[in-house]
Amino acid sequence: MNFCAFAARIAFVAAFSLGALAIAAPRASAAEPISLLIDCSKIPTQNIAITRETIPVKPGAMTLYYPEWIPGEHAAVGPIFNVAALVIKANGQTIPWRREATNMFAFDLTVPAGATSMEVDFTYLGATTGRYSSARLGSSNMYVITWNQNLFYPSTGTIQDTIIKPTMILPGSNWQFATAVTGAKRAGNTVTWDDTSLEHLIDSPLDAGINFHRWDIWSDGAAHAYLNVIGDQPQDVDVSSDVVGHYGKLVREMIAMYGARHWRNYNFLLTVSDVIPGEGIEHHESSDDGGRADYLTNPVALERGADLLSHEFNHSWDGKYRMPAGLYPSNLNTAYDDYLLWVYEGMTQYYGDVMSFRDGLREQKYFPDHIAAIYAHYDNQPGRLWRSLGDTATSGPFLYYAPFGYGLERRGVDFYAEGELLWLKVDSIIRDKTNDKMSLDDFSRAFFGGQNTGPDVVTYTRADVVAGLNKLVPYDWDGFFTKWVDDIAVHPPDGFSDEGYKLVYTDQPSHDVPRNNFVYSLGLAVGQDGTIGDVAFGSPAFKADLGINQKIVAVNGREFSPDLLYQAVKNAKGTTQPITLLVERTLDYRTVTIDYHGGPRYPHLVRQDGMPDRLMEVPKPRT
Repeated sequence: MNFCAFAARIAFVAAFSLGALAIAAPRASAAEPISLLIDCSKIPTQNIAITRETIPVKPGAMTLYYPEWIPGEHAAVGPIFNVAALVIKANGQTIPWRREATNMFAFDLTVPAGATSMEVDFTYLGATTGRYSSARLGSSNMYVITWNQNLFYPSTGTIQDTIIKPTMILPGSNWQFATAVTGAKRAGNTVTWDDTSLEHLIDSPLDAGINFHRWDIWSDGAAHAYLNVIGDQPQDVDVSSDVVGHYGKLVREMIAMYGARHWRNYNFLLTVSDVIPGEGIEHHESSDDGGRADYLTNPVALERGADLLSHEFNHSWDGKYRMPAGLYPSNLNTAYDDYLLWVYEGMTQYYGDVMSFRDGLREQKYFPDHIAAIYAHYDNQPGRLWRSLGDTATSGPFLYYAPFGYGLERRGVDFYAEGELLWLKVDSIIRDKTNDKMSLDDFSRAFFGGQNTGPDVVTYTRADVVAGLNKLVPYDWDGFFTKWVDDIAVHPPDGFSDEGYKLVYTDQPSHDVPRNNFVYSLGLAVGQDGTIGDVAFGSPAFKADLGINQKIVAVNGREFSPDLLYQAVKNAKGTTQPITLLVERTLDYRTVTIDYHGGPRYPHLVRQDGMPDRLMEVPKPRT
């Protein structure tokens, strides 16, 4: 997810103990492949995809599995609720099946005598609601195929060795597509690809559409990186050369930092649509990204989401090539161990944001505001008094789907953004211990770089990360991670004080914290319409008995607006007069008063006199 000249620096690759090696690329197999046909012709009109699989079998009892634990989504999110019209046949006869009561993704059946193959037919129902990839299928002009949603497989231990022969029927001759699956051959509306492993297939989503534009943004010999944009409207893919240039810069910056790549060709797959939900899911040789229709044409929208592609691209190294051992089971129906997501996602969040400054989509001068906003958020988060950062990672499978309300108390998937602070602190320690000769970039180059390869997988453990850091800079890294990841940390990691900055609060908004943010004054998050989204426990708003899903109707006797609330906070500073709110909840109205007189408060990083400015070395481009 979201996330660089180094020739003179030392390479440490040989010093690392590499974990178990597995090949994710397509491979030859003596077994007959499973034929997979996905008919997408009805997606534009009915938002359904129809699958037929022909699976080699032997007579007797067997179990079919629908993928449950989806790589990159870190949870049991296989959208089995969208599977319908499942019919299994062999030798022309329908085979009865029974879903296992204790494993609803497993289907037991008996293959009749004499059968050497069976046909599996089902319809995938396009979602209209949902989270992440389960909510994405298609519109009238585009669709996204994540192959795991459109197949069953016959064992739980062979995703590397189960071979698939994929075929797809497109809706029409004017539909174009992009995917990391190799060997595409098109005949009319039918496309076939090379036989590939199940592992590689599900790691290679496909985007297709009418309004399609592809740019070759980087090349090195036979290797290329492509930006593929699919939109609902032609104007949405009319992207300026400057914007495209920034993504070419992103690839150069990432290659410069890591020193090697672990993909043959890379495809950024980006949908820009107000119909299909947004997305950001990493894959080894591609990424499944989605933004609003104006994502690439509206400078404000682009800057706000500038880390989307950089985050997912970084995962090709951190998360795909080097993968936590607990996230690499041999099948798609074994639960993940998400504990190391503070490395997988936390460091990628760091580099996704850093690269958005290095590639120029964000201005470097705003980097301190960016860090101040993240630090202040977590420093004002009461939930950190009971839940550790490591627990947010271990709890990822349910926190991804937790409600948004009371997030400051519950804590969410904080291993992303607080993980960014953690790795900024690691960067600070490395710079300090090496007198600015090295940084986190050097560790990343050694641990995730190495030599150019195809899409291999090298697993790692926490001990590997600690050992790798100690090869670079001897330090109590295990104790460091115990303190900031495993133990309760009242404050988040501070990676800027030793870099020449300090955090202060003023009455002036920043580039990253707007005027209508009241978390650092009232302890209140409120929407444009007055609906309260969060209240920090122990804050002035909490003490006034405000809570989520209440709606502020009026401020000091006047109809609510964020500007009016801001003015009330400002006017109450230095006085004894409370701020009076009229609040509605479930058709009941009440008046509450907030006894707060500190005025507006917004976080900023300011330079400390007499200290070198190390922080601004972080977002500097490397090419």
